[in-house]
Amino acid sequence: MRIRIGLVLVSVVLMFFGAEVFAAKPVEMNLAAGAGLKDCLNAQIALYKKSVPDVKILANYEASGKLQEQIVNGAPVDLFISANQEKMDAVEKKNLVVKGTRKDILKNKIVLIVPTSRPSPFHCFACLGTDKLKDKGIAIGDPKVVPAGKYAKEVFESLKISDKVLPKAVLAQNVRAVLTYVAQGEVDAGVVYYTDALIMPDKVKIIAEAPPKSHSPTIFPAAVIKTGNNPEGGKAFLKFLGTPEAIEIFKRYGYSLPD
Repeated sequence: MRIRIGLVLVSVVLMFFGAEVFAAKPVEMNLAAGAGLKDCLNAQIALYKKSVPDVKILANYEASGKLQEQIVNGAPVDLFISANQEKMDAVEKKNLVVKGTRKDILKNKIVLIVPTSRPSPFHCFACLGTDKLKDKGIAIGDPKVVPAGKYAKEVFESLKISDKVLPKAVLAQNVRAVLTYVAQGEVDAGVVYYTDALIMPDKVKIIAEAPPKSHSPTIFPAAVIKTGNNPEGGKAFLKFLGTPEAIEIFKRYGYSLPD
């Protein structure tokens, strides 16, 4: 009799609310990563979901400095991938990194790009210090929040051309904005990561690579963050990013592994 009553109750619930009330919701994992990682990490997420289909990864791609500020202010982030050590250091100093999870996962290069739509007066970074650079003629990420912009500033300082270049620079909110400015011909040159330049080979051309010693190492660290609700999910995805399959995707997009 009790069994019959139970079956009737289940039938009533299904009738009014549908069977989907019993379906398990996908487990969410919040990922925060530098803007330049968007295409590569979207490919990683697509591969990851083939083996872990019940996880829904919510990705936020933005300048690492902005992401750092969001995390410090309590944004729910399970895994943070920064485009430089400084922004991750700031998060760790606030005791927001899960102990033992921080690791360097990628290495990049800084390059000077120009539009392919017209001849360029530049062929090297040092050329930017000449009168060939017009006002608002170069785009870089805002050094305060965009690691690629900070690296660019370091290169200019190393070449002793900062006083001639920075006053003429357009400061973008992230490295992808720099790429867009150059691709659309709104500026004569831009400083981005090597991996960004590979995205639009028909619209931008790499004309120079910054010497490694002219800027701090372009190492991308990752860590599980305490402000998230799914630290185990963050740990699992970070572990996946170290697998041979994931590393192959990173290399396909132009990244290399830290020494």
